[in-house]
Amino acid sequence: MLSDKKSYPRPVMAVLVRSKTISGMQKQMAAPRIRMMAEANKEVKNILYFFSLREVKLREQKITGYYWHIKKNRWFSKDFLFPDVLYIRIGVGKRHTQTYKKLCSIITKKNGKLITHYRFNKWRLYQTLSNDPVLKNYLPVTRTVKKSDDIKKMLQRYKVAYLKSHYGKKGENVLRVEVLPDGGYRYSYYRNNQLTVRGVSDFQALMDVVKKFFKDKKFLFQQGIKLLKIKNGFVDMRAELQRNGDGSLDIVGISVRHGRPGSPITTHGKALRFDDFFVKYTVLSKDQLKKFRPAVQRFLFRVYEYLDNYYGNFAEIGIDFAIDTNNKIWFIEANSQSTHVSLRNAYGEAAFYRYNKNILEYARYLSNRSKRDKLA
Repeated sequence: MLSDKKSYPRPVMAVLVRSKTISGMQKQMAAPRIRMMAEANKEVKNILYFFSLREVKLREQKITGYYWHIKKNRWFSKDFLFPDVLYIRIGVGKRHTQTYKKLCSIITKKNGKLITHYRFNKWRLYQTLSNDPVLKNYLPVTRTVKKSDDIKKMLQRYKVAYLKSHYGKKGENVLRVEVLPDGGYRYSYYRNNQLTVRGVSDFQALMDVVKKFFKDKKFLFQQGIKLLKIKNGFVDMRAELQRNGDGSLDIVGISVRHGRPGSPITTHGKALRFDDFFVKYTVLSKDQLKKFRPAVQRFLFRVYEYLDNYYGNFAEIGIDFAIDTNNKIWFIEANSQSTHVSLRNAYGEAAFYRYNKNILEYARYLSNRSKRDKLA
């Protein structure tokens, strides 16, 4: 049973989740990620609770949080003090922005830590990484779109493009456009579990599609990469990187994602382990793979550390990347709040457990370091 004392002997970690997630816990129907984190915490032994911004009491500096009672095997709620470490798993809407900002401010003023508190804007992310002299060599040409003529000029130059909203997840705000030999255009997207592939005869008709697709969202243009294709499906990779219990970087898994035939994205396709993929499809020889593996690791570490230094502490970053038909590595995007679907599909529950344990142990590491700094 959790203590009601004003201070706790162990690090207090709070996880910010959606109201819908809390509703599930109230009904004893927690999501798999929540259940796995609670399971991993039996080993780590942080004081762990989950909450939504509706449960924050700023004046009292308390939060009504939900925790797993090991002996009673149920979810219970109680009031907690603000945590030593706040782990953010959602984007915050306008309705709760002020509560969120005040909560974060109070926690940091008390020497607490925020982890994974920044959602990446794809355009700003590209601008940030392009400032690094090494990483800029991994970036496809990317421009934010201000007028339709920007798209026209870029398509004339690159023939294939990906249009992406500045914010987005699960690939549902990605539109692939290809210039056809007859001067027309083919576009494709994946939304609501449905693939759409159609053609238009001229640029104005394409712009009508683009405007309807993005509505009032800001979006960018990204140069199309000549991705590997297997059975008419594109191939890319998702690396799940984390800080572990001593603050070191850990690659929990690199999943190779094989998209459905004709789909512009790989998110909803099959996932294989990194080495298994190259063995199965012999894309690279054994000697090439031996050199490629450390090159990938150097690239991934560079991306993570650069973003971690620029934005602040991250418990995790999912990095999407690809290799083209010439075996060149390309950065695609980074995700601060990965859903870990590909990791679980490729590496199984043991990797998913390790993933959650790493987050809990990193929170403990940050809390202990913060206390040492305070005493110094």
